Formats: sequence, C-alpha cells, structure tokens
Amino acid sequence: MKVLVVEDEPGAREALVELVKDLGYEVTAAPSVADAAAALSSFAPDVCITDLGLPDGDGLDVVRAAKAAERDCAVLVLTGKGSVRSAVEAMKAGAHDYLLKPLRTAHLKTTLAQLSEQHEAARGVLSAVPPDPAAAGGLAGMVGRSAPMVEVFRLLTRVARSNAPVLITGESGTGKEVAAETVHLLSRRAAQPFVALNCGAISPMLVESELFGHERGAFTGAERRRAGTFEMAHGGTLFLDEVSEMPLEVQVKFLRVLETRTFRRVGGTEELDMNVRLVTSSNRDLADAVRRDAFRSDLFYRLNVFPLRLPPLRDRKEDVPLLAAHFLSQIEEKEQHGFSSFEPRALEAFSGYGWPGNVRELKNAVHRAYVLSDPPAIQAEAAEAVLTDSGAAELHSIAGGDGAWPAVPIRVGETLQAVEKKLLTATLLAVSGDKRIAAELLGVSLKTIYNKLKEYQLEP
Repeated sequence: MKVLVVEDEPGAREALVELVKDLGYEVTAAPSVADAAAALSSFAPDVCITDLGLPDGDGLDVVRAAKAAERDCAVLVLTGKGSVRSAVEAMKAGAHDYLLKPLRTAHLKTTLAQLSEQHEAARGVLSAVPPDPAAAGGLAGMVGRSAPMVEVFRLLTRVARSNAPVLITGESGTGKEVAAETVHLLSRRAAQPFVALNCGAISPMLVESELFGHERGAFTGAERRRAGTFEMAHGGTLFLDEVSEMPLEVQVKFLRVLETRTFRRVGGTEELDMNVRLVTSSNRDLADAVRRDAFRSDLFYRLNVFPLRLPPLRDRKEDVPLLAAHFLSQIEEKEQHGFSSFEPRALEAFSGYGWPGNVRELKNAVHRAYVLSDPPAIQAEAAEAVLTDSGAAELHSIAGGDGAWPAVPIRVGETLQAVEKKLLTATLLAVSGDKRIAAELLGVSLKTIYNKLKEYQLEP
C-alpha cells in the first residue's frame, strides 16, 4: 500500500515519513497542497495523511484534490483536540477519517493496517456495485427504480467509500437499518462485523453497558466481563438506531469517545481504541430535539456529518410492484409454497394504497396476502382483504382516512395480564408493527413497549 504524507513542517514531515516507512508501507511526502496534488497523480497513493494547516491552503484542499484525481484514496486528516470541528468539516468534504495529535504510533499502525486490508477488500466490493443501480432494480439490500431512490443510491455509493458518520432519517418503516447495512456492504469495512443497537429498546440504566461493555463486578449482576457493541463491531460498522432515545448522561460519554477515539468498559480502567464506522438513525427531528435541550448540540454536529433522508413509500409509489416482488421472493424462499407472481389486480390494489406504514407495512401486507392465497400467484381478493382488514384500515385511518378503531374483546374474569397482552397485540397489528405509534396510542414509553414484548414473548 502506498501512503502520501502532506506536512509543511520539515521535522514533523520527516518523522511521520520514517514512521510510516518503518510500518512497512511505500511512502512519499509533500510540503504543500500543490505538491500533494502533483503526487496524487504521479505517485497514485492509496492513503493520504495530511495536516490541516498548509502554506498554500489547508487539509480540505487536499481532500478536494484527492476527489478531483478520481482515485480511491483514503484521506486521513491530522488534527489537534481543539480543531476537531475542522476535521469533521473535512470528513463532510470527503475525508476518510481524522487522526488526533499527538499521533500515537499504535493507533497509526492499527489504522493503516486496517486500511490496507480494506483496500484489498474494496476492490471486490466496488467492482460489485452496479453502474446503474436503478436499472438493476436496487443497490445491495435496497430495492427501487424511482427518482427519489436513484438519489439515495447515488449518495449511499458516495458516502460508503469514506469513514464519515452517517445520520439516516425518515419516517418509521422506510428502511433505515437496511440503508445502514448497505453503507456497510459498500464500504471498505464490508468483511468486518455489522452490529446494530436500538437505543430506544434498552433501559437507560443499561445503555452505557451495551455500548461500552462492562467489567466483572461493575454493578449488581455483572458476574463476568462483557463486550459492548463498540468492541463487537471493531473494524466494522456500528449502527445506532433511535439515537434520539440515548439518555443525556450517556450522550456526554459517547461524545468523549468520538473525540478521543478511545473508551473504557463500565467499571474498567483500560483505554480501548474505538475503531468503528458509525451510522445512526432517528425518525425524530434531532435538530428540534437540540432546540428543546433533549439532545446535545455538539453530539448532533458530530453525527450529522453526512445526513441521508429516506423517502416515504407514498413518494416512490412506482417502486411498490418491485418491492412487492422482492418481498414475495424472500417469503417464498423460506416457506416454499410455490408462489411466483401476483395477479394484476393484486398489484393494482397494492399500488393504489397510501402505505402510511411505508416499506415495513408493505412487507407485512405481502406476507399476509401470501398466507391467504393459493399458489402460484398472490390473488387479488387476498390483497384487497389485507388492505381492508383491521390493521391496514386503521393505519389508513391514522393517515387521515375514515373509520373507527376495532374493539378488543375481553371476558369478565380475564386476567389483567391477558388483557394487556391482547391490547398490545391488537394495537401493534393496527399500526403495522410501528412500536413508536403504538407507544403513543397506549400512553406509555417506547421502552415499555419493548419490555412488554419481551415479557409476553411476542415478536419484537
């Protein structure tokens, strides 16, 4: 692997060149933006390590020069703790990552070793990306040909090659976790773990332990050391769903990890390197949460390096037949009942519906129609029944249609636990599995919904 060092101070430049050389990489150096641009063409580096302050520009100019050279070159920006904001701006411009000064040899060694592995892995990954995802019907696990999805695919392909944090927003059910997995699959980290954590599904007391892990005896019940998601995702991608639900006291510690690139297990003293690609999501307006002091502004700034908003299904209705066929194929692969298509009127019914529950609701509807149909095709009657049954009808009511909520039958003498389970099940069915809407309707927190699902052993 070839490394370009861009540093105007001779002593620092020579020291960094020798360090990179001692680590076994081919290296050359440039003292300015102009020289760096020339080296990007003549030396064709795989990695560029650049200081932020240069005599004829700054690190952002080097990032732009690397992009203009149209090479798959990972740019690492050197920054002091006081100028991390500038490094974040560099990542927004396309830098792969940043390194904190004073530079630790062990951290540089780990970073370059991983980039070397990722560089080899990326050759296969990038060659597997279709030149026209829309014509191919999608990108990785995402499906669509509509104009909004073409733009999503373009942005995903661009951001996947960097290490920049991605904040995915959109209505519930639009496919935020699938988008996060797509970022991972198209990145240099594709061969490493993808770990997802729903911040809204965890007790506030346990969020810190889930993120950072804990040592034996750290708290009551901690009988042995446990790795957190930062450790489990080491070298890969960590996806934090519903990041808006993270408690404020944990946000402070999370921010420190992003700043220092190190963390400690709860109850521990050992400093561990943080080596993950961070992707977060929220269906709440985080900027509004910042204004209400419910979310830290400095953390929002760090997470919002590359914002990506997923369109609701009503804005990409031409994708409904393609998505329905995709879900049918998935279901048939598992259940193998001999289904291969939809009757034309079935697809017309699906295409004419408003889908307030978005892609998740469509997936559930296809599965229910599958159960109600006889092979080889999903029948129109089944599709229409699914869209007019209690769940879909009431979800349509939420979106502004007419209709009343269905009654939940209970018997005198039935236990409160049984009634609660029945009400929870019916409510989730009515909102097509959207736990946040169910929580609002039932007047409880999202965490309570998850706790009850676990208590009653219902599908989470």
